[in-house]
Amino acid sequence: EAREDVEIVGEVGDGHAAVQIAADEQPEVVVLDLEMPGPDPEALLIGLRRAAPGAALVTFSGHRPADVAGAAVDEIALHVPKTTDLAVAARAVRALGDRPRA
Repeated sequence: EAREDVEIVGEVGDGHAAVQIAADEQPEVVVLDLEMPGPDPEALLIGLRRAAPGAALVTFSGHRPADVAGAAVDEIALHVPKTTDLAVAARAVRALGDRPRA
């Protein structure tokens, strides 16, 4: 699905599916809810990093990443609190997508 300058390559309902689609699609940016069903946040972030090493991982959550992501907190490129204005969050995600890939 394309939205302006962003192409959404998938939407999933759980962490296992997120890792699989990240591996298949190799996106520039992955936006995920740390509270989604599936692996705990630390395992999910590690799985996503292995599946899509070049992707910027963006967390969208009511929790502080440091409180739930454990040692994988350093994998997070950007954390967006759920109280953030969505237009501001979208601009930040676009900026990450525009960066050179590792």
